[in-house]
This record gives sequence, C-alpha cells and structure tokens, in this order.
Amino acid sequence: TRTSGLDFGMPVLELQLKCELNGLASLKLDATTRLNVKVRFPNGDVHENIWVDRKEEVDVPGSKGTVNLIIKPKGSKQHATIKFEGKEYPDYEQKDTDWKTYAYLDCRGLEITDWIVHAEGFTAETPSGECVDDIDFEDGEYYGYDEKAETETSILNIETRVIKASKSGGGKRRAGKKK
Repeated sequence: TRTSGLDFGMPVLELQLKCELNGLASLKLDATTRLNVKVRFPNGDVHENIWVDRKEEVDVPGSKGTVNLIIKPKGSKQHATIKFEGKEYPDYEQKDTDWKTYAYLDCRGLEITDWIVHAEGFTAETPSGECVDDIDFEDGEYYGYDEKAETETSILNIETRVIKASKSGGGKRRAGKKK
C-alpha cells in the first residue's frame, strides 16, 4: 500500500484497514498494540519493520515536545518523528465494508508508505458475544470455529492503506472509541 505524493513536512497520515468478517461481529485492536510500518526519508532511504508504540513517549531534542518514535536518518542533521493523535483504535464491525481509520499519525521528516498488519493485539467477538483471542493471520487471513454457534469464522481480504488525513474536522483527530 502506498501513499500518494510525498510530503516530508508535517503531514498527519491515516492508517486504514478494510477486511471481510464472516461469523464474527467485530474485530478489535488493543489500545496498547504497537503498529508495524514502512517509512521513507527525504534522502530516499526506506526502512522496514519500524514499530510505533503509543505507550512509549520520548523527548524531542531541542524541544519541549514528546513523540512516540524518533529516528535520525543517515546523513541528516534533523530527527524524523512519529506521534499518535487520539488514544484508542476503533472496532471494525461486520457491517463495515469500507476503509476504517485505525490511527492518525503526525509524521515529521519521514513518510509512512505501508502499514503491515500482524496478529499481535487483535481479538474478535462472535455475534453471541464470545471473545476470540487466538487470532493468527496465516497468509493474511484467519480461519476459526465458533463452537457455541457451530459455525466457521474467518477474517478475509485484509487490506491496509496510508492516506493523508483530511483537513476538515479541525482540532485534534481521534481514532475512535472502544465500546
């Protein structure tokens, strides 16, 4: 998944997910889950497997601010940073069929080009209210069985994308509330 156009200034990017839930009411991502992203720096360097953790806050050198991740690209005098906006990830519900924003990230000095989904932190809920916490995505899909309802369950066609956040809405952006 790629972003359109490069903006290494101060863009806020949205990490979005879309999938197909079968036999499951919702897919949840724990608020403490780290996200795995691929980033590109202005010098063209690409770094994969960058883990961003909303619980981790670090001071920005020469500033009073904090961010969730700081990287100094090779050959650069400036640090690149990523900071979460919002506190929790939303639930993806069976009725959702379009892209859902999971995180807003304020990026400076780098651009996120991909969000790589791992099973870490994901749980699901069946229509009967049973929690499924042993989700393991094999080849980007999950298959299980709801014993209470005696039916197969699955998470299919998982897609992610990274887009520039819309400028409408004003103020702090929120990634949604858990129910």
